Amino acid sequence: MRIRLLTPLLLLVVLGIVVFEPWLPGRAWFEGLLGPNAVLRAALVATLGCLLLLWGESFRLHTMLTGLLAAMRQFRDGLAGQPSAAQNPQARQQAVRLLIAALASSDPAVRQSCRQNLARLVGQDLGDDPAAWQAWLDRQPPA
Repeated sequence: MRIRLLTPLLLLVVLGIVVFEPWLPGRAWFEGLLGPNAVLRAALVATLGCLLLLWGESFRLHTMLTGLLAAMRQFRDGLAGQPSAAQNPQARQQAVRLLIAALASSDPAVRQSCRQNLARLVGQDLGDDPAAWQAWLDRQPPA
């Protein structure tokens, strides 16, 4: 499991320990071993540990997204001198194939975006059914 999924659970456990500290079994032994504020110190250490893990996760995600954006810029800049998909039938058919595959997504926003882009590429709206779009693609001459 990812750290960001476990962090809320760990923080709830720490909160529960701090709130129910007076009734914890073995509290006297724990305080005798580590001092009267042992539970509070342990909660502080756990909270700071979660904070550091989340900071590391946000740094990792920032690095990934920065790399992704750089790759997308390179791709965009590489395509700047090439003809657009509307002028290049092979690129148009490839884009339609990818959008048809994405039209089967479980996310409604992805399906809507795919449908809009398909309609823009094809020049007509064939609905939400990937089979209708695939049939249209099959009728097209090979590029």
